[in-house]
Amino acid sequence: MAFHTNTTEETSLDAQLSLLEARIRDLKFDYDRYFTKDIKLEPVRKREDVERLILKLSKIHFIKVSQKFTYENIISRFISLKAFWDKRLRLSESALIKKAGEPTPASAPRQTDGYQQVYHDYVSLVTSLNPSAKINSYESIKKTLESKRNELLSQYKCKDVEFKVEYEDKKLKFKAVPKY
Repeated sequence: MAFHTNTTEETSLDAQLSLLEARIRDLKFDYDRYFTKDIKLEPVRKREDVERLILKLSKIHFIKVSQKFTYENIISRFISLKAFWDKRLRLSESALIKKAGEPTPASAPRQTDGYQQVYHDYVSLVTSLNPSAKINSYESIKKTLESKRNELLSQYKCKDVEFKVEYEDKKLKFKAVPKY
């Protein structure tokens, strides 16, 4: 009887993973329609539903390695899509501001904008994975990234360093990419 329960749990988990994939696919479709102006409102509610399902599944102990692998691939793809959507939203908002004739804020130095973007991506990722998680301050993240940037500039003799936030092996990581 225990074997049957295990199989049922595995099937149920497979079904939930399939459901998550389908909802992300549907959300991507809705965002594509939103950006092409087919629909007027951003699909925020669907996005929140997907994030809730991700949070629910993150608390489950995966029986099979293949299920864990599938889950992590789905999460990785969702995080990439989310970063793309957020970037696209920021670009469209700045285009609307320019169109309206409102003055745009003075450009800050390039690296400061990079730190703010990395911090924004970090906060988005942390809150999507665990809404009640402790989030480090912008100043502490910026200080860490600046010191790492200085190390990498001297080590690789590059012109600049770009940082990205990634989620790998259930850990949040800051990745540095030297720019020559």
